[in-house]
Amino acid sequence: MKKRMAYNMNFDWQYHDGDLETTAYESVHETRFKSPIWMKAGNCGVAKWGYDTSHWDNINVPHDFRVYRGEYDPENVPEPEGFLKMGIVWYRKAFFVDKSHEGKCISIEFDGVYRDSEIYVNGHFVGRHLSGYTSFHYDISDVIRYGQPNVVAVRVNATNYEGWWYEAAGIYRDVRLVITEPIYVKKDGIFVRTYMPMNSSKLFRERKEIPSVLLKADIDMGNDTSYEGMLKVEIEVVDPYGVSVMSNYDTVKVDAYEDKIITLEDVIIGPKLWDIDSPRLYTLFVTIKKDDQVMDTQTLTFGIKDVQFTSQKGIYLNGRSIKIQGVCVHDDFAAVGGALTESTIRHKIQILKNMGCNAYRCSHNPPSPYLLKACDDIGILVMDEVRLMSTADEYIQQMTDLFKRDRNHASIFIWSIGNEEMNIHGTPTGVRIMKKLQRLAHRLDDTRPITYGNNCNWYDITKFHENHDFHIDVFGFNYYVNRQFDLYDKIHAEYPDRCILGTENGSGQSTRGQYLPREEELNPGYYSERSKTTSIWANPKRKYNVSAYTESYPLWGSTPLETLKAADKNYVAGYFVWTGFDYRGEIFPFTWPSVISRYGIIDLCGFMKDSGHQYRVHWTKEPSIHLMPHWTFDCVGEEIEVVITANTQEIEFICNGTSYGRKPIAPFEAAHYFVHYEPGEIIALGYNDGIEVVRESHKTASEPKCIQLQLVSDYALRANGEDTIMVQVKVLDAFGIDNPSASNRIDFQVEGVGEIVGCGNGDPLCHDHDHNHHRALFNGLALVVLKTTRQTGTIRLTASSDGLMSDTMYIQVTEKADDQLVPAVKDATLEVYDTKDAADGGL
Repeated sequence: MKKRMAYNMNFDWQYHDGDLETTAYESVHETRFKSPIWMKAGNCGVAKWGYDTSHWDNINVPHDFRVYRGEYDPENVPEPEGFLKMGIVWYRKAFFVDKSHEGKCISIEFDGVYRDSEIYVNGHFVGRHLSGYTSFHYDISDVIRYGQPNVVAVRVNATNYEGWWYEAAGIYRDVRLVITEPIYVKKDGIFVRTYMPMNSSKLFRERKEIPSVLLKADIDMGNDTSYEGMLKVEIEVVDPYGVSVMSNYDTVKVDAYEDKIITLEDVIIGPKLWDIDSPRLYTLFVTIKKDDQVMDTQTLTFGIKDVQFTSQKGIYLNGRSIKIQGVCVHDDFAAVGGALTESTIRHKIQILKNMGCNAYRCSHNPPSPYLLKACDDIGILVMDEVRLMSTADEYIQQMTDLFKRDRNHASIFIWSIGNEEMNIHGTPTGVRIMKKLQRLAHRLDDTRPITYGNNCNWYDITKFHENHDFHIDVFGFNYYVNRQFDLYDKIHAEYPDRCILGTENGSGQSTRGQYLPREEELNPGYYSERSKTTSIWANPKRKYNVSAYTESYPLWGSTPLETLKAADKNYVAGYFVWTGFDYRGEIFPFTWPSVISRYGIIDLCGFMKDSGHQYRVHWTKEPSIHLMPHWTFDCVGEEIEVVITANTQEIEFICNGTSYGRKPIAPFEAAHYFVHYEPGEIIALGYNDGIEVVRESHKTASEPKCIQLQLVSDYALRANGEDTIMVQVKVLDAFGIDNPSASNRIDFQVEGVGEIVGCGNGDPLCHDHDHNHHRALFNGLALVVLKTTRQTGTIRLTASSDGLMSDTMYIQVTEKADDQLVPAVKDATLEVYDTKDAADGGL
């Protein structure tokens, strides 16, 4: 019998923009003080039934209030944060808990609130959390009103910045209410890990498989009762095909109100390994029994894999050498900002997987749990990262919470204890801090190494650390100091027994689909003072033009092909490109009115840039070629640069029927042609052993005639009110050729069991509100984001524009929601309602 219940609390919140001058309501001293919260227990009136919220907005979470507002404030918000206003806001939700749950443990869990939050329940302060990225939870059993309305209120102070990039603000991740018996598995209280045989490398070489692995599972139990006696703890492991392959149990004596940790272990015969090409997951079931009565059950997935970091051959995954082909990513996306649902995150990860990416760096903060789940399922390795390097109690607790929450995920292959801590790395203080954090990391997880994103003059900094007896598990280097691409060789010669990983590389800047100068960006006033001394423009002809050719980058940066070539050394484990996707903020080299970065190899909408295609060509195994630019310009007779990238032996370029001949193409090089533009068609062909194996072509488009909608997200849709649907929008001419220069405004309407979340187009200068139901195409593309409701059925999306034939798309939502909702309560009527059809009724 399942005792643990986790209820979705994302729906039916109320939102107040700004701080509250008056929080008193049925509060002690309310006639003398407007906000007597801290004077008496239970004195926060905002978190009491009956408090007037008639003027508050009704919203659901995840919720990024910066995007929800859509208000730019370039005078007060720094450029790295993208100019969207910050502030203090309140959230509030009324809910009902049945009397049958009295005596149980009730906790509220937040996956992420940015930034400083105070949580109140029924007037009582239950906790404060000062990080914008780590998950947290509070036991609220003592203050719940059973059989009556309950109220949770959350004050969010997002006036401080943690990062130097755009950061979501508000309750931007999921919220849950968890109910268990008072004897239970603690939050993040299970740690399962597997150990390979000592001769695993030899076994992989000779047998290509591992005969068995040792599994250990630590279970941290809570006993919030006066019970003294024996508890039985059972574990069962089910393989990726649903077959039970291991079970074990033990008994443990507990005293009244005593917590206990028990470790169970056994052998799994013939393990099915988790791999980036076959992400096979096991399931662990944990059951706690008292006198044969089930007290709690807990389930989690994990993977069995072998990762070896070597100094000469980089990384071996399950016995085979791989190169880390990774990206760094900030949490942001068109239409939603940082309020990324599970399906939105999965969409982003699938885009990366499809282009050959095999690793993801959580830059520079703990990720959403959904990110790790998607990487587990799809087969992407993850570098999980601590937000800030410190040994203060608060940060030690945040790091501990992060490791305990995430360490069961199959995708994590390395931890990062920090990034670019310029105040302390290369100093005695930094050495002391790093040593302590590395020891803590090894205590919390003895199966994975750690690294650190070392920047600036990392060669000298590394020598300082080594000379002061700090030996990090894996060298992590950000960029190449002043573009000294031979530094890897130099550091490897000095420390030949250490593994090297490029923790951050690239930083090439580009604008999707922008090949000719954009007049509005040629204004010298749009460039920041910092960029005037730290920008490199590799092509003087396109200086001050951040084009699709990726020819601009900071002093420490490199082009995609330079990045690929520099890491092409056997002893280098791989690299993480800065960045996978564009994101708001960090708009270097620009300032206002630009609001979106240009670092991404994919734009904010998930549309691939030419730089992304250059990585894709070299990350994929099959023959691949990329041809840029498109061939629809209004500049007949002017010279256009054509660039071909390929992983084939030879390439050929054909323009309007004229071949420029075949020629060899070296790895990590591109072929450049300068052609006087005439409408028609350009073709790039790739040859291996003299045989054509791949081609790409672009035709000139004429005037747009019709709109084309295309579903680009690829997952089954659930009627859960949260699954997002990504629809690409473009326009076609009379011959069905898409126009890559089009800028038509497109209007959207939806009917049926879906809603419009918002739109985007990837334009770094666009200030349109993300939640609008219309958007102009930017260089031929736009994105409209929909979401499901709580009903199955059909979604009908229509796109229209003046002078163009409209298009309609029908999308089926067939899967019912698999969650249970916390029944909300309407303040005005005391009516308990659940319009979302919660599976098991009220709590």
